[in-house]
Amino acid sequence: MKQPMKLRSTFLALSLPLLWAAGAGAASPDILRAIPADTAAVAGMDADRVLNSPFGQFLLARANEGNHHLAKLIEVTGFDPRRDLREILFATRSLPEAGRSKGKGVVFIRGAFDEAKLTAAASTQGVALDSYKGVTVFALNRESAASDLAALLPSLAIAGPAEDVRAAIDRYQDSQATLPPIAAQAAAAANTYDAWAVASGSPARFAGALKDPNLSGTLKGDMLRAITQTSGGVRFGANIEIGGEAVMRSAEDATALLDVYKFLMSMVQLNAPKAGPASVPLQSFLGSLQVTAAGNVVKFTGQLPQAEFEKLVTGGRRTTASLR
Repeated sequence: MKQPMKLRSTFLALSLPLLWAAGAGAASPDILRAIPADTAAVAGMDADRVLNSPFGQFLLARANEGNHHLAKLIEVTGFDPRRDLREILFATRSLPEAGRSKGKGVVFIRGAFDEAKLTAAASTQGVALDSYKGVTVFALNRESAASDLAALLPSLAIAGPAEDVRAAIDRYQDSQATLPPIAAQAAAAANTYDAWAVASGSPARFAGALKDPNLSGTLKGDMLRAITQTSGGVRFGANIEIGGEAVMRSAEDATALLDVYKFLMSMVQLNAPKAGPASVPLQSFLGSLQVTAAGNVVKFTGQLPQAEFEKLVTGGRRTTASLR
């Protein structure tokens, strides 16, 4: 007997391979309205901008080279992310902390969906179909107490914990719903970068998820505890531009963080490894990096030529895409 299709895994498979290198334009207000009120971190993408960029074309060329898994997903769901994907947004209510498992999040995927094909595929695989406030809902693991759902609205799919998905549908359908506190931070990052992510609170919250005691100890340091929120992203073009900012508790904390950066950069330069295919792009980026402090905000910007970024992604190997 066939195992039920994991539609949540399908949605993630469609989104996450692109998310790490994808871009986001202005985040849709209706999706931001639908994320949980206590969201701790958000990331998003605008597929049209990404896939039309030089790096997007590079990714497409690599994806088209014998990707049987992608072909199978398209056959089963009727959804081709290279053509049908418009926007992705991922929101999580909790960040990893010591003594607590990693929090789940909600994935929003805007695109052109073949609802008839998706529901038919789900039915043949034994996935339970239901409806919530007029929205088609797929039960992804009925035997689990903390079941996951995937919901399919017109041009929008939502996947995640059942309670969060239903709440997201409620807020999405309520045009008067209040935007969550992190929405303004997410919208600002999305308007600045092509690829973006934002988080509230200090990076010290990630310490519990790291196995390396040195890295964990670094995150628990007083300096990083002084960070109240972070954001960052990428703009794709002939040069890949990477930037971000950290909002500190005070101007004094911002100046102290800038001093730490200067010290670390001096150490990096003194201990720079011999140039190699993968190290050259990284050294090029570090050489372009600029970090400044204004008030209680520390900002950084750096850039890397598109061709060098491809080398960084491929570990210096030449690819079919780069030879075209």
